[in-house]
Order: sequence, then structure tokens, then C-alpha cells
Amino acid sequence: MRDVMGLEDTVQQQGEQLLQRIRDLSEPEIRAFVSDMLTSAAKERAGVLDETRRLAEDEQGRAVRDESARVRDEVEQAWAAKFREASAAAEERLATASAAAEERRVAELRDAQKLAHRQLSEKVTNVRAEGQRVLEAAVEAVGQEAGRTLAIRLERQREEAERTLVAELEGAAVAAAAETELAVTEATAVAAAVPLPPPTDDVVIRVRDGIRRLGRVSRLTDALDALGELAGHEASRAAVLIVEGDRVRGWRFTAFEPAVAPAHEVDLKLAEAGLVGHAVVTGATHSWVSDADTASGDGAPAFTALPVGARALAVPVVVGGQVMAVLYGDDAGREPAAAWRASLEILASHAGQCMESLTAARTAQLVSHEMPAVVVDDHDPGPTLPFGEGDDDGVGTVPS
Repeated sequence: MRDVMGLEDTVQQQGEQLLQRIRDLSEPEIRAFVSDMLTSAAKERAGVLDETRRLAEDEQGRAVRDESARVRDEVEQAWAAKFREASAAAEERLATASAAAEERRVAELRDAQKLAHRQLSEKVTNVRAEGQRVLEAAVEAVGQEAGRTLAIRLERQREEAERTLVAELEGAAVAAAAETELAVTEATAVAAAVPLPPPTDDVVIRVRDGIRRLGRVSRLTDALDALGELAGHEASRAAVLIVEGDRVRGWRFTAFEPAVAPAHEVDLKLAEAGLVGHAVVTGATHSWVSDADTASGDGAPAFTALPVGARALAVPVVVGGQVMAVLYGDDAGREPAAAWRASLEILASHAGQCMESLTAARTAQLVSHEMPAVVVDDHDPGPTLPFGEGDDDGVGTVPS
């Protein structure tokens, strides 16, 4: 704008100068001068217009440039703000994405850990199962081998018992014959009524069959029942009592009078059991005659009474080195079989061997199988065997 104002002042000054020159010239000169002036004015006017146009263009250009600069600044500022916003949003998205990626990575690691743990557990389970199978196979093999060994041992014991039976009974038969002769001499008044003793062959056969029967039993209770029954065929009266600590309890009584208490009601301290208690304490066979000196305490047990002159015998049944039961017999009732005392000793000894073998077989069986649960009744079932055998193997209460 200042350039335009300066140009107007210049034009005004030049116009005044021209006007003064015109006053000083003649008409032709004026016309020539005017013509020149018009020409010059036209040129100057054109130049002024050009200059004005140029200045205007320059001013407009500056304004445009200023406006452009302002707009550019605003645009740059706007873009800078948008860039900052975009950067912040990008950083936020990046942080969110990083957190999500970290969570995914942690989740993947946890999943991988769980998978590895599951695979390890499966491998451990498989290894344990395989080990259990190997162990069960080994235990089964050991059990089978133990069963075969026990069977061989039982057969050898049976054969050995049969081989020694004849020799023992031959001596017992001689002693029995002497005893019978003595009894006949002492009871001459009734000698004609006394029957002759059975032949020795009958004794051997009967005891041999008894040994074979004991060898076939598969349960401890069956062995005790068979022992009581077989003893009843030899002695006038027979009883099987089992040992429980410092007491003996009745198991099976054979051929006793009705006045005698049933077996399951007999429960005696060892001191009350007479020669039965002494057999438990010493682990040896004890005999007693009712009219003999009883100061030693080897008298008749409290569960029965013996007439004068009656003979009684108590034989321990030894299982694994311990007295587990006692076989009692006497001749107070009917006439006993010949060599009845020797027969009782042989039967009791073999019964102990059979029961020991059954206990060993039961132990081998428990190694390869789980113990069954034991159901305890609230009522007292009577005496049970101290051999560690469950009810499913035949150990129960005393037979009534």
C-alpha cells in the first residue's frame, strides 16, 4: 500500500510540472507536447498499471503466501496433533497388543505345562502299572513255586509219617499188649467180660487213614475237627482245646457225658487245666493216672472228672514251634482202642505239621492277593484260632 501512495505522489508532481510546461508553450507546441504527453502518459499509465498490477500481485502473493503459511502452519499443527493422537493410539494399541500377546504367551506356556504334566503323569501311571504287572507276575510265580514246594513237602511228610507209623505202632502194640495183660491180671473178676484189643493191623490202618485224612484238609478248622474225630476213635473220650495266651478254650469234645459242659463253654486258665495246661507250658506230652500222686499239679483238667485208675493223656499240637492246641484223651468211658495213647501222639504230631503247612500256604497266598476286609460282629462268637486265618478260610467259632 505504501508503494501505491508513493506512486500517486509522483504522478501528481509530474502532472504539476507538465501543467507548468504547458503554460510556457505555444499551441502547436502544446499540441505536440500534449500528443507527446498523451503518448508518454499512456506509456506511463501502462507502466503504472503494470507496476500497480505487479505490486498488487506481489501484495496478493504475500497475502497468499502468508495465508498459505498460516494454513500450512494450521495444517501442520493439525497433522501434528493428529499424528500425536495416532501415535498415542498406536502406542496404546501396541501396549494392548503386547499385553494380549503376553497373556496369550502365558496361557500357551500354562497349557504347555499342563500338557507336559499330564503326559508325565500318564508316563508315571504307565510305569507304575507296568511295575505292578511285573510285581504281580513275580509274586504269582513265587506263590506258585511256594505252592509246589508245599505240596512236595506235604507229600514227603505224609510218606515219612507212613514209614515211621508202622515202626512206632509196633512198639506201641507191644506196650499195649503188656498194659492189657496187666489190666486183665488186676481185674480177674471181670476178665471174661473184657474184649480182646483190636489187631495191630487194624490200628495201623486206622491211624494211617487218619494221617491221610489230615493231609487232605485245606483249612485249619477242618484239621482241628478231623483231629478231634480221629482221636475219638482211639480214646474213650477225646477233646481238642485251643490256646489263647494264658488260657485254653474248648474246641471239640467227643464221647463226654452230658453232664460235662459243651466245648464252647469251656474257658480255663492254664493253672486250672491240669495236665492240659502243663502240656502247653512245657510243649511236651503229659500223662496222668487218677490215683497217682497229684502234688505236681498234673491232675485232671477242671472240665471233667476221672474215676480212680483212669489214665489221661495231653499231647501238644505244635505249629511253627508254638503250642497252638492240645489233644486230650482218657480211658474213663468205653474201652479204648489198643495203643490209643501212641495213636493220639502220632495224630497230634501230624496235625501240627499239616496246620503249619496250611499256615505257610496261607501266608504265600496273602503275598499275592489283597487281604479281604474283616467284618467284626458285636456279639462274642466264641474262641477263634490264633493262626491269623480269616473266616473265609475256615476259621470261625468253636463248634457247638
